[in-house]
Amino acid sequence: MWQNRGTHQHDRQRNPRPEEPPPAPQVRKVLVIVDIEQVRPLMNKTHDDSMAATTCEVLPRLTPVEERALFTFNILLNTHRLETFTVYNLLYCISQHIWYTWDRFLSPSSMDIRWQDDTGDTFALRNEEYLITYLNAYRSHWTEGQEHSEFFSNNIHFFTSHIQPYIMRVSCHEALPNRNMLP
Repeated sequence: MWQNRGTHQHDRQRNPRPEEPPPAPQVRKVLVIVDIEQVRPLMNKTHDDSMAATTCEVLPRLTPVEERALFTFNILLNTHRLETFTVYNLLYCISQHIWYTWDRFLSPSSMDIRWQDDTGDTFALRNEEYLITYLNAYRSHWTEGQEHSEFFSNNIHFFTSHIQPYIMRVSCHEALPNRNMLP
């Protein structure tokens, strides 16, 4: 009984530091910011231009920042959701956002998501792919830091905390008949 106490005190003296904290998770949160301004032509084809009712032209008291906020969708994906979150899931969320904001339904399959690779080329993301697949393929540094801008993707600002999300900026458009051929 007394020997165990002495051993514990002796162990603390030999190793005064507490155990190292667990390492930060390998997968980082991702903040997806989607510009949905380019969906307006699809809205005009399918319904009326109800999106126009929420512009500065129609509402003079609406500020440009507020207008931009209306035409932007964002979602913060936690680590556990990111690995199973597909492009189609994102399109579904955008469809719901449009429904709740403008009371009009656009099918997720009528839209596509476009992103730029590290050379600046724009391409359409395939609905069945996971977002993490694109991050790993086109932004291999996404768990370590954020690129300074889209034009200087080699200039990385490293994260200073494991809670900082990577920002993935994409745009939403009317779906193309052939996703391999952008206009």
